[in-house]
Amino acid sequence: MNANVLFLRTQAVALRFLRRIFPRSVKRYLKRFWDPNQVISAPEATFLGPRVDERRYLTAGEQVRTNRGETRPAKYDVICFSIIDWDFRWQRPQQVMSQFARQGHRIFYISTTRFPRGRRAPYAIQSLRENVWEVQLASTRWVDPYAGSLAGNVVSSIMHDVRALRADFDINCAVSVVQVATWAPAAYAAREEFGWRIVYDCMDEWDNFPGMHPDLLVEEQRLLVATDLLVVSGQQLWDKYAPLNANTVLARNAADFEHFHNPKRNELLSAIEGPIVGYFGAIAEWFDLDLMKKLAAERSDITFVLLGGVFGVAVEELQGMSNVRLLGQKPYELMPAYLRHFDACIIPFKVNAITEATDPVKFYEYISQGKPVVAPRMPELYPYEDLLYIATDDDDFVRKVDLAIEESDPGIVERRIEMARQNTWTERVTRIKDGIRRTHPGISVVIVTFNNLEYTQLCLDSVYRNTLWPNFEVIVVDNASDDGTPAYLKDMERTHENVKVILNSENHGFARANNQGLSVANGDYLVLLNNDTVVPNGWLSKLVRHLPKPEIGLVNSVTNFSGNESKVPVTYIDLSAMEQFAENYTRQREGQFFDIRVAAMYCVAMRRDVFTAVGMLDEQFGMGMFEDDDYSHRVRLAGHRVVCVEDAFVHHFGQASFKKLSQTEYQQIWDRNQKYYEEKWATTWEAHQHRG
Repeated sequence: MNANVLFLRTQAVALRFLRRIFPRSVKRYLKRFWDPNQVISAPEATFLGPRVDERRYLTAGEQVRTNRGETRPAKYDVICFSIIDWDFRWQRPQQVMSQFARQGHRIFYISTTRFPRGRRAPYAIQSLRENVWEVQLASTRWVDPYAGSLAGNVVSSIMHDVRALRADFDINCAVSVVQVATWAPAAYAAREEFGWRIVYDCMDEWDNFPGMHPDLLVEEQRLLVATDLLVVSGQQLWDKYAPLNANTVLARNAADFEHFHNPKRNELLSAIEGPIVGYFGAIAEWFDLDLMKKLAAERSDITFVLLGGVFGVAVEELQGMSNVRLLGQKPYELMPAYLRHFDACIIPFKVNAITEATDPVKFYEYISQGKPVVAPRMPELYPYEDLLYIATDDDDFVRKVDLAIEESDPGIVERRIEMARQNTWTERVTRIKDGIRRTHPGISVVIVTFNNLEYTQLCLDSVYRNTLWPNFEVIVVDNASDDGTPAYLKDMERTHENVKVILNSENHGFARANNQGLSVANGDYLVLLNNDTVVPNGWLSKLVRHLPKPEIGLVNSVTNFSGNESKVPVTYIDLSAMEQFAENYTRQREGQFFDIRVAAMYCVAMRRDVFTAVGMLDEQFGMGMFEDDDYSHRVRLAGHRVVCVEDAFVHHFGQASFKKLSQTEYQQIWDRNQKYYEEKWATTWEAHQHRG
């Protein structure tokens, strides 16, 4: 990681200066720099593509029109404020984002590249692979991501562009992953406006890093505390920064094990006779040239193959040594094939303030094939010292290379491979996602069922298909159904780790069954949802976004069927068109809500503190009816507002259970509960009214 950041930081400073003096020369340099034959980084050759300024970036409206169906979110989205462009070199930033994408998250990778001239749209976007989109914001023409500070007008410009991206791609539940602290003010603004939690992936010790602007270090100190989740790549970073943030995750570097483990036979280095000791990675300031020259001079029978770009160091003497092959940067997809030919691998780094906190990615990649590795005393490698050769000085490094080449123990090879198998990017992202889940308040969705299995299946299918919130549970309480519902629910409980099922031996009624669910709920937010509802994409994050407002106590969604103002006119005639209607309706009314006298309990949400103050539903209402009137009244008595939100929609079939009653039975329950409500509150019940 370090070589790329240093290189880009140096380029950014130099180019700002040179543009003022030699604008045409700089333009010619940039054209050469972005030549795809010179810069190779992506894991598949098909992603190398043309130069950045010639790519097929689409404008916002064009992209959405041509890809609307395939861009619908399936899980929460990731907005990545990147440290390097996607196609610069394949490493931790792209590995982590790729893992999120493989697990169903849409990645909007904000490019550090300047916005193409002549475009008037707020952003340009191209699809790189499934679930990965590279985005160039119009505002990035003013951003140097290594400068460490963003002026207020730049943050405003970024937010303008991000709002357009968010609207076009229906981004409602997302996290901002910040890879370099310069972007932090933009992430703060997105958190304030959209509720997007912030993840700071701290992948290096920047304090001692050459070329970093002092403002970057100041901004990072703020971010270390302000981020919702701090991810660190090594133990030393953990020891230093974990005390600053209670939600810190250690996610070391790793390898794409499947990519590196078992490459096909090949002839890449077949012409070399004798042992081959290999290295791949940047050859930069921390690469120990003196050690490398010593190795080559004292072990002339070994061929040393070095794969990687050279940044700011003189390698002419190495190039003149007959047993050293500097092959330059090679495509990521070929690295396992080269690795197959290595008899041993080296990490010839200086141990200093830059590298002592570095957890080398190449170590995990090397051991994916069980290769012996020789490294200096880098602290982050100490946990694996029984699997590699750690040298105490240069002479010991030479001796350890001899031991590595002569190694003949098949057992240690298997142990290395097993260690690599356990230390994958998939495992690292699992750690990060566990941390992201903790940054979001837990939500408990309570659903009461009584027969109507078809409705329940539709409801639960939609909940699990369309809930983007990272931290939720579903509690289903069944009131003695006899139509196969209990068996279906028990199967759901077996196949979904966040489902709890309570099976009653008799019908306890709506209020008591909901209370059973609420009594075992763990969530910070509590949602009561009827089983005759179908929820659209992103419904839960839209519903609960209003709950942090302390004055709001109970939230009701709008719907197609209810007895009061929560009912809105709809244009769809079947469920296949419902989600598009819901998306259009709620987007146009984002942030809008109004006070409502009764929050009908087909779909309501409240905070835990409100529930604690108000208490359980009144079970005297028996089978149902009027408990929502009662609870809404109690919430207002507790000093909170009861509101209906226009930016959350739920489809409601309506009265699925009560339709099974005769008109006489229905009226008897109504009359009894109305009388109880009026006597309880010494008032005359007012009939509900539709809007307008």
